[in-house]
Amino acid sequence: TLKAPYVCGDANNDKKVNLLDISFIINYLYRQGQPPPYREAADVNNDTKINLLDISYIINHLYRGGPAPHCD
Repeated sequence: TLKAPYVCGDANNDKKVNLLDISFIINYLYRQGQPPPYREAADVNNDTKINLLDISYIINHLYRGGPAPHCD
């Protein structure tokens, strides 16, 4: 199988999943910011949409011990 060219949850494509990815998605969705370089990387709940649920999923993962992002 081929390895994805992105890290799941890494919306800004800096090879790390952190607060900057949350901010990147917020800027994209609500402040007309740039789209994620890899749309799949920002769709962490794997529902084919990038929305508030993805932001919540990353927060839950990073700060509340929730499940790891799941991208396909």
